[in-house]
Amino acid sequence: MKLLLRMALSLFLFSCGLTLPAGAQSETAPAPDAEQLQQANDALIQLLENPDSRAALIDLLKKSDTGSAQSSGDGAVSADGAGTGQSAPADESSNSSTSENFALRIGEYTRALADDVGVLVQQTLRSLNGLTLIARGDIPVKWDRLKEISIQVGVVLLAAYAAFWVCQLIAARIYPRMAVLARYGGGLTRSLILILSSILDGITVAVGWAVGNTVALLAYGGFQTGVTLPESLALNAFFILGMANVSLRFIFAPGRPELRILPFDNDSSLYWYSRLRLFMHWIIYGIFLVVPIANIGVAIALGNALRFLTVFFGMIYLAFTVHRNRDTVRKGAIEYAGGLQSALGQRALISLGRLWHIVAYIYLFTVFAIWVTRPFDAMTIIVRATGLSILTIMAGFAISLVVTKAIKGGIRLPEDLNRTLPALQHRLNAFVPRLLKLVRAAVFLGTVLLLLEIWGVLSFASWMFSEAGVDLLSAYGSAFLVLLVFFGIWLAVMSWVDLRLQSRGGNIVTARERTLFQLFRNASTVVIIVMALLLSLSEVGVDIGPLIAGAGVVGLAISFGAQTLVKDIITGAFIQIENAINEGDVVTVAGVTGTVEGITVRSVRMRDLNGTSHIIPFSSVDMVSNFMRGFSYHVALIGVSYDTDISEAKDAMHEAFRRLNETDYGPKIFEDLEMHGVTNFGASSIDIRARIKTTPGDQWSIGRAYNEFVKQVFDERGIEIPFPQVTYHAATPPYAPDQASKKKAPKQVEKPQELSEDAPADDGEH
Repeated sequence: MKLLLRMALSLFLFSCGLTLPAGAQSETAPAPDAEQLQQANDALIQLLENPDSRAALIDLLKKSDTGSAQSSGDGAVSADGAGTGQSAPADESSNSSTSENFALRIGEYTRALADDVGVLVQQTLRSLNGLTLIARGDIPVKWDRLKEISIQVGVVLLAAYAAFWVCQLIAARIYPRMAVLARYGGGLTRSLILILSSILDGITVAVGWAVGNTVALLAYGGFQTGVTLPESLALNAFFILGMANVSLRFIFAPGRPELRILPFDNDSSLYWYSRLRLFMHWIIYGIFLVVPIANIGVAIALGNALRFLTVFFGMIYLAFTVHRNRDTVRKGAIEYAGGLQSALGQRALISLGRLWHIVAYIYLFTVFAIWVTRPFDAMTIIVRATGLSILTIMAGFAISLVVTKAIKGGIRLPEDLNRTLPALQHRLNAFVPRLLKLVRAAVFLGTVLLLLEIWGVLSFASWMFSEAGVDLLSAYGSAFLVLLVFFGIWLAVMSWVDLRLQSRGGNIVTARERTLFQLFRNASTVVIIVMALLLSLSEVGVDIGPLIAGAGVVGLAISFGAQTLVKDIITGAFIQIENAINEGDVVTVAGVTGTVEGITVRSVRMRDLNGTSHIIPFSSVDMVSNFMRGFSYHVALIGVSYDTDISEAKDAMHEAFRRLNETDYGPKIFEDLEMHGVTNFGASSIDIRARIKTTPGDQWSIGRAYNEFVKQVFDERGIEIPFPQVTYHAATPPYAPDQASKKKAPKQVEKPQELSEDAPADDGEH
């Protein structure tokens, strides 16, 4: 048995241009002729059809691989000098060995590629050898057997298709109602109706298969013997083709635009559905029905030839279809990408539209190579890889659509929560869309890696479960988890500050509380960001000890070199602790009086009466004068003439205060008018001072209103408010003494002088 296996395998491999290892070759192996090659091929086919001989062949190949590996290992040891006890110095041969290994790898890869091409050509010629043998008459054709099988298959398929079309006519009455629901429903409703319609299509296929199976049992096989092999092949082909058509209708939805999930118009969806449906009929009936019948009715050689021709012409048809529509698909992808909001999605879709035909060509060539080199399990490999690829792409596409919708729509919180925390939704929409973009990029990368894994290009799963992969994923996963946790902590702190800054139960938040909580919010944000970055770097393997030490040294150097900055921060901290300045206060700081608009850790921003904004660092503040603490006073200093009755002037000031109290300013006045009396004898007036106690910040407006009422009452009572006067004297010229007697009395001219009231009086006569 072993000798037969070795001879058959040697002849077969020799016909393919290969040889067995030395341990598996026979001692004498003369070059075979064409007849011997054909006999070896037939013998190998018989061996592969027998399970026992196939298992023995596998054992023989394993033993041959083991022996060749051992011999190659011995040769490598002797080549390295280990067999003779010699070894080359590492420092002298490291560079040369590296370059030699690289060159050897390139050579091995090139040789393997050439061998694969040679094997592909040999397998192609060998697959077509059956047609040559039949044409020469070496393989007889069993026409009676083929006629009998054709009749059985035709009857079964006719019954199956009749039942299928009847069910389709019944289902056609339900489809319009489902289309109406999908047209006026939402996205979830459309998805459910699409799934239900696909299930209904699948049921029609199952009914057709059941009817065909029943007809096969009644007409030929009987319930005791069961369905014959040709009938079973026909029913399997019918069922597989039907489910493939269901999948195509699910993807393209021809004639049902309201259920279509891909961006195709009606003409494009119908075009691609009909083209791919024709390809499915050719491939499925050719592989699952025609090839097995050829193997049964004629010979395996004919089946191999038909399998090759079916796959070859199918791939040619698809390649021609791709070539014909490459520009149309590219333009459609670019137009659809123009409506996307994501720049990454636009670039990805545009790149896919430009390169899709190349990807399609590679896919078709790969499928063809698998069919030629591995014909026995090619269908399993292709169906599995293609199905998993479609599921992976659809899953990635669905997840990307959901994530993109969330990015575009943003986070929507309930109204109650929005009223309680109005800034929370804005903060979430500032960070969550960026996080979702990273998730979408990860989904795209994961989809590509899974496709490479499915087609055997890259073993991502094995690397992911290896020690290096587990370490890397766990490290970066932990870092990402740390960032998420700190993001949650930051949101909680910001929400707590927002709650404290809201007025509840009539309690108004003071300016001091607002300022302190804003400083706390800024400081906590800095602390959380620094801690999150340090812990994330620690999780990915970065030693943060030198970073912390370096930060300490840098901070110490900055503290020495920026003493003013340190003074700003320390002084500002004590000013806030002592509640000296708050936002909205009117203060005098560093000689500037204005309203406080903002406070940071190191400075205060003020706006004066003229509208000029001042930024004053706390290091230059030696005194703070706050006009907004508890209460304020308007000090009224009213000047009257010397001949005015003081009692009457005081009474007039009280009358003006009474009138002021009757206005809208009354609730802002705390006490009665505080009369101080005469405080100064000026050059031209007697100053009477009074004081009004007001709410903080209203002393200026109340003072202006009180002055208006004082002027009004004084005018009514004839009380004079003096103003500075100037007297001019006309002097007599020395050269006109004779006119001295004619000199008139000096004429007094009274003229208001725009000087201060404290200006000295003229010494002239009054």
